[in-house]
Amino acid sequence: MSSVRWIKNIHSVGIRSIPKTQRSRYLDLNTLERDKARLEQEMFALDTRRASAARQLDAVIKRIIKLQQATSETTRTPVPKGMRHVQAKTVKTVAIKY
Repeated sequence: MSSVRWIKNIHSVGIRSIPKTQRSRYLDLNTLERDKARLEQEMFALDTRRASAARQLDAVIKRIIKLQQATSETTRTPVPKGMRHVQAKTVKTVAIKY
């Protein structure tokens, strides 16, 4: 799961370019607040995408069920004996002029 995105999280390791005694706690608070806001926004976007994907999945499942029912209904319909040859061959028509 290592990627370029995880480079941003180096502050969680505690590595800083400025020694701890010289750095400001306000700077740390500000950095953490910005990270918190970014992560909250990302969570909101993910929740929105998840809800959209769930709606699309439900629509696809309903469509599959309808098509399966329609397919099973057409296979159950018996073909009359006199019409069996018509399904195998195409019907030819001739125009009659009077």
